[in-house]
Amino acid sequence: QVRKSPTYQEQQNVIISGAVNFEGEYAMTSKEFRLSELVKMSGGLTSLAYPKGARLLREMTPAERQQRTNQLKAAQISLYEQSMDSERKFNLERADSLLEMKMDLGNTYNVAINLDEAIKNPGSELDIVLRDKDQLIVPQYNGTVKISGEVMYPISINYKKGAGLSYYIKRAGGYNQTAGKKNTYAMYMNGAVEQLGRHASGKNIEPGCEIVVPTKKKRDGLSTAEIMILGTSTVSISSMIISLINSMK
Repeated sequence: QVRKSPTYQEQQNVIISGAVNFEGEYAMTSKEFRLSELVKMSGGLTSLAYPKGARLLREMTPAERQQRTNQLKAAQISLYEQSMDSERKFNLERADSLLEMKMDLGNTYNVAINLDEAIKNPGSELDIVLRDKDQLIVPQYNGTVKISGEVMYPISINYKKGAGLSYYIKRAGGYNQTAGKKNTYAMYMNGAVEQLGRHASGKNIEPGCEIVVPTKKKRDGLSTAEIMILGTSTVSISSMIISLINSMK
């Protein structure tokens, strides 16, 4: 019988694409292969790169997939228990639809990164260790901000440094009557999502982001358990679900 060397490790690969000199798939050269090393292998960033908007897509492990499934099932069970214990009318059909959509959103998720700082400080905590099949996407600079949802005129306009939320809402014609102003949120190029509320300052608005004004929640809106179903996974998946809900109304 041929024994494997204790130091043997199957080749693991990561992918980099976008505003780098040499896009492609690269073999990880060590167990602690980091973001900065991948960028260096690709020949570095181009002059048009926007590292602050870079995002890392990671494939779920079987354990992570099982954890998500368990969380969603637990939320569903809680929903049915609440529907039996309460006189309130629960929209179980909608909750089940949300659950099915969330299960079908794929097996990847965004990992929060700060590529600019990782490159400046190789080997630091910000220069995270990569995992097999990770995909690093480096966008070009996008000098616009998109305003969508419950505004009078959804539009993309030039980013203005220091301008707050009101500046962008005004240039989209203002809110319409069905706007859920306090739940306005921003989706950034790196995949992060942040709630802005009504009066966000300029530091919360970044080039390339999308400002989303959701529909005002009706009195028979999401129940506590339905919200649990929405909140049992990554932020990026939750933002996709929110957009789907608004488009279905």
